[in-house]
Amino acid sequence: MPERNTISFVTLIQGLAKTDQSGTAVDIFCQMRRAFVMPNEFTLASVLQACAGMASLNMGKQMHGIVIKTALDSNVFVSNALLDVYAKCGRIEDSLVLFEASANKNDVTWNTMIVGYGQSGDSEKALSMFKCMLGNNLLPTEVTYSSTLRACACLAAADPGMQIHALTVKMNFYRDSVVGNSLIDMYAKCGNIKPARLVFDTMEKQDEVSWNTIISAYAMHGLGKEALRMFQRMQETDTKPNKLTFVGVLSACSNIGLLDEGQAYFTSMVKDYSIEPCIEHYTCMVWLLGRLGSLDKAMKLITEMPFEPSIMVWRALLGACVIHKNVELGRIAAEHVFEVEPQDDTAYVLLSNIYASAKQWGHVAHVRKSMKKKGVKKEPGLSWVEIQGDIHYFAVGDASHPDIRLIRGMLEWLKMKINREGYIANCNVVLLDVEDEEKERLVWSHSERNLRICADCHMAIKLISKVVQREIVVRDINRFHHFENGSCSCGDYW
Repeated sequence: MPERNTISFVTLIQGLAKTDQSGTAVDIFCQMRRAFVMPNEFTLASVLQACAGMASLNMGKQMHGIVIKTALDSNVFVSNALLDVYAKCGRIEDSLVLFEASANKNDVTWNTMIVGYGQSGDSEKALSMFKCMLGNNLLPTEVTYSSTLRACACLAAADPGMQIHALTVKMNFYRDSVVGNSLIDMYAKCGNIKPARLVFDTMEKQDEVSWNTIISAYAMHGLGKEALRMFQRMQETDTKPNKLTFVGVLSACSNIGLLDEGQAYFTSMVKDYSIEPCIEHYTCMVWLLGRLGSLDKAMKLITEMPFEPSIMVWRALLGACVIHKNVELGRIAAEHVFEVEPQDDTAYVLLSNIYASAKQWGHVAHVRKSMKKKGVKKEPGLSWVEIQGDIHYFAVGDASHPDIRLIRGMLEWLKMKINREGYIANCNVVLLDVEDEEKERLVWSHSERNLRICADCHMAIKLISKVVQREIVVRDINRFHHFENGSCSCGDYW
């Protein structure tokens, strides 16, 4: 062009920023500065979007300086873009400072903060920000609802999620596919698979995210056959499966032990859909093989992977070794985990459990000594239960709950009831070198973290569901279990 003006530059920068060419967008902005072309609010908002896309804090700070020099820091488009830069760079506190100083807040301003808190892992703050937004009489958008529902999903907060669902219906946003998909995910992660399916069925049109979400939801709840039925339904539509679809499908197969089907889907993914397997697909297959006891085949698959195995793959193998008490292969898997993440407390605990199940107490002591030497600390085991919107936490030996006497009394009553139903404590799950009487005491009131629900808890809760005649939903690190009338949705395979 013989002459480039502000509009020329801003058009190009906007286009580059929107098409994930953030580095080039910043380069063009630098050319603009060298050409002494004055940026306007649209230029700065676009180049800040590019900085956010790169998560470049240093570049973002430099742009912040230019914003102040050009006296555009009070412009709502520019200030919103600045909020996003700091949030995407992990500096949500700086975003909050700018947010509180802003005199011109709009829905995008609030959405940026809600999304930012969610991405930083502070879902409670995201929910709190949403409540403040409503209190300031701003109308939420589909972005607001989907982001806040995502926060509810992360917290497994069913009550706030249902309230937000009611708001989406009231404001006629429930028909939006993004909001609908977020509702499916929220209900599934809160343990409510039936409402998740109802949302899916009542959507005007399901896109690939809708199908992927409901398939993964059924897989997560151990309802693998239903997940595979949904996949078959998806194939009958014009929606094409993608990588995430097959992660859900393979996860469903691994959760219920469908080896032949899992291998067939793994082959079909490449042959019929030209999708190259990624690390998540291999992790599912390693867990599928390992959980069924084919540990050698799982190890062979790892060695044949076309790329370096990730920590997820080795953890899957390690978890399978714990179930089948394969000490040697478990040690190898744990060593690979430690190479990548030396402070992985979960791997240390699992390795210790393998040794303990084999009664190799010397090796257990060595693992604990190694943890102490390297400064690795196992976080206290916690179980939690939600009652009328309040979360109650419990740790091993913790007597701090104000209703602890009532709780212990109810536990003793439940124990008496299920003893009559044939309950016998499975002391094999207590991996400590103590007497059987002490093991029985520990197993009744224990708590774990980063592990599957133990066999004794599983049996006890099955019988409790029968005694109290109600459905009990339990979530462990891998999946949900729906206990009802003495049986579990997992079919005793987990």
